[in-house]
Amino acid sequence: MRCPECKHNQRYKEGMRCNNCRYQFVFHKKQDPISDYALRQLIQRLSDHGQLSFTATQLALEICRFWRKKILGPIGCGIIALVIGAFVGLFVAGIWEWWGGILIPVVVVLPLAIGLSRKEKSKLAFGKARTLVNRYHQAHPIQALANGTAFRDRSALPEPFDPHYAPERILIVERDELVDMLIRNRFHLSHKAVVVSSSGYPESVFSACQGFLRNHPDTPVQLIHDASLQGFALASQLAADPKWAFARQQMIDLGIPQSALQDNHVLPWLPSSYPTQADGTFSARHMQQLSAGYRMPLDHIGPKSLMGLLGAAVVVGGSWLLVPAALSTASGMEAEVDYG
Repeated sequence: MRCPECKHNQRYKEGMRCNNCRYQFVFHKKQDPISDYALRQLIQRLSDHGQLSFTATQLALEICRFWRKKILGPIGCGIIALVIGAFVGLFVAGIWEWWGGILIPVVVVLPLAIGLSRKEKSKLAFGKARTLVNRYHQAHPIQALANGTAFRDRSALPEPFDPHYAPERILIVERDELVDMLIRNRFHLSHKAVVVSSSGYPESVFSACQGFLRNHPDTPVQLIHDASLQGFALASQLAADPKWAFARQQMIDLGIPQSALQDNHVLPWLPSSYPTQADGTFSARHMQQLSAGYRMPLDHIGPKSLMGLLGAAVVVGGSWLLVPAALSTASGMEAEVDYG
């Protein structure tokens, strides 16, 4: 196994602490489907080498994509199916003569190979990935991880309406951890936006928004949310909520529109509850996933791609998914794998 700190190669029998730099390994080759080194590579690339903050959902989905690249494709599944078909063919040949031994493998191999490949590719072991993230974070705190608690303390926030800040819009996001990610990545400064969650987090910013809109009533209030039945209804829900009455008239829904889910892109769908450690699925049957109560999260792509799409949307004032193909961006990162 390779140490993510000093890159020293160490045998498992030499222990779970690096003999060179004393780094404590978290994952064990025989028990865990990823190594410390591979996870650190994913973290480094997702954070652009420590420059960007990201959510646990983004990291867990990167782990799932990392696993997905290691799954046997149609050829690998076809070889497995061919072996099974050959055994079946040999058995049938003794009953139905030689033509049966040829026909049965053909009939068995093709559908079995396709079925095995599709089943493996649709797996999204999100719960397992989140568990691994939590284990690693407990042993080696991930500084770039945005968890929705960074600005619970008022003193941790910059003055929301500093004269040099000059906000031009108020941006409401569905989840607290997305607020952390955007503010820590200075999205609010680069796009002159006050960022607050639908729950009113951070409280000091939410309070300031009320006074700001009284003094600047024409300021647009833009809302973004996941693709889910709950997300589609969020604008109406906030409009009916007394604490959001001050923003009711100016609110514009920029969330993922249902119309953008009509194509055939394979996307990650997660259970509707947040936070969750349950599994999801990679699927192109978007309406079916919505009906089943699943959601496609805003942060299904990396922070850089997400902020690029979101930045274009808030400036233009239209749906953040201006091009449905952006849904399939899903961060084509690759990590160097090291299980030895």
